[in-house]
Amino acid sequence: MTRSLGRHHCAVRLWTCVALAVIGAPGMAAGQAGTAAGASAPDTASRRAIDALNAKDVQACQAMDNAASAELWADDGVDLIQGLQPMVGKPVIAAWLNGLTPGLKGAKMVYCTIDWKQITLEGDWAYEWGINKQRIEFPSPQQPFESEGKITLVLKRQASGEWKIELESWNSSPKAPG
Repeated sequence: MTRSLGRHHCAVRLWTCVALAVIGAPGMAAGQAGTAAGASAPDTASRRAIDALNAKDVQACQAMDNAASAELWADDGVDLIQGLQPMVGKPVIAAWLNGLTPGLKGAKMVYCTIDWKQITLEGDWAYEWGINKQRIEFPSPQQPFESEGKITLVLKRQASGEWKIELESWNSSPKAPG
């Protein structure tokens, strides 16, 4: 269970999780920079919408709200999490998220953050990468879970105009020596 929780990220998104409470002025309250290094900013409305999506992802992660995390995904989204088979389609991703719930009974999300390093917009598509961190505390005697990893999201503007996650890939960062 611990392995699966770390991959999720935020949730994906339970966390990013996604978790992108990442929020205040969308994207700022959860510690996201309003303009990540290397970000394209020609489409201000799209950038604000992406920042808002990222904020919702972190919020869902921090609240461990799987339903909110699943809503951020496109119907045909794909989640590529280290150590797991690809999850294709929003229903499969939502089922996986819901499967995490029993192992989280009594758990408390201490933090779930994403430090976006680059956000690039290209028409109806955007891609971003960052460093995500989370810590979950469990009732005794279970040890806390802490992770840091790299996350990449590919986002697509839907016919409705709203941005959704098309692809997520997440992996763990190497452990520091010592």
